[in-house]
Amino acid sequence: MDSDQLYPRIEDLANRIRLLRAHGECESELRKASIMDKTMRALQRAIERGTPVFGYEPWHPVTDILFSDPAPNEMLMRLNDERGDPISPYDAIMAFYDTGMTEALDTLLFLCALGQFGQSAERQVSINISARSLLSSDFIKTILAKLEAMRLSRQIRDGVVIEIHESAPTLVMSRHILSLFHRFGARFAIDDVELNLGDAFRFSEFEDIASYIKIDRKVVCAPPESPNSLPSVISFIRSVLPHARIVAEGVQTPEHAIDLHRLYPEIDYMQGRYLPDRQTFRDFWRGYTQAVASVR
Repeated sequence: MDSDQLYPRIEDLANRIRLLRAHGECESELRKASIMDKTMRALQRAIERGTPVFGYEPWHPVTDILFSDPAPNEMLMRLNDERGDPISPYDAIMAFYDTGMTEALDTLLFLCALGQFGQSAERQVSINISARSLLSSDFIKTILAKLEAMRLSRQIRDGVVIEIHESAPTLVMSRHILSLFHRFGARFAIDDVELNLGDAFRFSEFEDIASYIKIDRKVVCAPPESPNSLPSVISFIRSVLPHARIVAEGVQTPEHAIDLHRLYPEIDYMQGRYLPDRQTFRDFWRGYTQAVASVR
């Protein structure tokens, strides 16, 4: 990673966090400042030591057409504090979001993610950001420049998937900006879809630009009779974005993946914290498909 580009951004965020702490008027503001400060110090340590900032959680393809293609590996922040205890990514990211620093954090983390991707053997990765960052001129210019440099040096390989995790309908996306990211080798995934008003707005903003739809784990694991059930969400996705590939998040076991595949063959990828690594899952899935074929 290019530390000369990263350190000024870390220092800028550290100064803003210090100001927030100095002027904090309630316990919640001080708690958020503490989490943010801990995150920045952990990030700086990782950069200085050359240790990974992100872990990986693979998207497992479960349709024949995708089985031989490189599938994305989602990059998830994995930082430890001074004692070696894990820092909760959700708590850290929401603290920056709530205090108006999400665009600065997204830019910094995206640069770290692209740096780690460029030095890895990964063919394709997915990286989370807030939709707000796509309205930030600094984020747009910085990330497009980095993507172009990686494309020219052939570090970009099979591309980057940008996961938009914000569901609040507060933004109007610029199709011109979204198209620019497409031209520079990035694709978009709408993350955490649950079939609510926010999702409807996001679908309308991204339209045919969204290549992937990621269904939230709460829907994937919910009983079929739930109001926002998995069949209802899949039906809505197919009616609005018929060509987008569907990812089921929160899949609990390989057996759960089989059950989902039997009921909902429209799902293209399975993802879950407790699923095995890519090769183990692929071997398991080949065994399953061969057993099904032999019965037929």
